[in-house]
Amino acid sequence: MNVVIANGRRIVPDEVRALVEEKVGRLLRHCPGLDRAEVHFTEEHNPRIPDRECCEVIMSGHGRVIRAHASAPDPLVAVDLVVEKLEHQLEKTKGRIVGRSHPRPRVVRPGRVRVQAG
Repeated sequence: MNVVIANGRRIVPDEVRALVEEKVGRLLRHCPGLDRAEVHFTEEHNPRIPDRECCEVIMSGHGRVIRAHASAPDPLVAVDLVVEKLEHQLEKTKGRIVGRSHPRPRVVRPGRVRVQAG
């Protein structure tokens, strides 16, 4: 997976960069078709907002785009929150894909008569 880490004016520390690449790369087990992830770090300028560090991840591939955004007082915590949101969205997406490609067979329960049209 190609992980691109972008930032506005500040430089992302190496420890945050390594954590992002590890955690976002681990999300591939849910949907192996995703081939690109963009991670954006921003900081809120309003001093009244306690959760100033924002992290946004946009994953794309095979015609799907999955996006998550989270804010926290620390960038490492923001990354953890975003990864948790992405896991949930990827599980839902994988469930939809598998549900459409592997439909469940209709089961006739004992005691019921199945009437065929025609």
